[in-house]
Amino acid sequence: MRAAARVAAALSILALAASCATAKKGKTPAETLLTQRMGQVLLRDGHPVDAEKAFRDALKDDPKNPEVLDGLGVSLVMQGRYQDALPFLQKAVQLSPQNGSYRNNLGVAQMELGQYKEAELAFTAADASPNSDDRISAAINRGRLAQRQGDLAGAEREFTLAMARDPKSFAATFGRGVARENRGDLEGAAEDYLAALKLQPSSAEGNLRLGLCLVSLQKGDLGRRYLQRAIDLDPNGETGTKARMLIQQSKTP
Repeated sequence: MRAAARVAAALSILALAASCATAKKGKTPAETLLTQRMGQVLLRDGHPVDAEKAFRDALKDDPKNPEVLDGLGVSLVMQGRYQDALPFLQKAVQLSPQNGSYRNNLGVAQMELGQYKEAELAFTAADASPNSDDRISAAINRGRLAQRQGDLAGAEREFTLAMARDPKSFAATFGRGVARENRGDLEGAAEDYLAALKLQPSSAEGNLRLGLCLVSLQKGDLGRRYLQRAIDLDPNGETGTKARMLIQQSKTP
């Protein structure tokens, strides 16, 4: 089923659940669970505004459900509403402190708000999770946090750790490429970007960064091929615009 059709179906179910709730003056546990699951589907498919509505609806009948609280917090983070997300994410962690995913999500909101010490504590706690995905995310998040603080060597170290934990992680591989590029290691960065594009060829930014590195390394023809690929993937966006400008500049005698 296409994403649009899934969303339409999800919203239809939510509308039905809402009408049932009105008739009964309160949802049954099954209806609340259905609303929660619809929120998760909407969040997964990249519709945070609709997901927020679903989670808020579920929260009315299940206010101490950490999964609902975390889902609401993540939907707000995806909208860039970090301060709004914070209390819901904190409550989810309070109710389920052993959940590494909740810790990672809280740390992301704190990082975006400039609360770096708090974010570091959240990511460190997530790194103790028995869930391997949580530990991979914690290393990636620590790498991003180190970059925010200008610790490029630390960022490279954390992304390398994440890659060791999951060699197929695009986020970790791409993140190390950015760290290396910022440190001036263009050859190392190009290697990482190429590896990242093997994992996710449709990344416009990956093609842009690899193209720029190659042009800077005096590999103009090859670099322009990747820049053109970035344009093809994002013809009207910011990434495509940057790639177009770089192609023109690299052709200037």
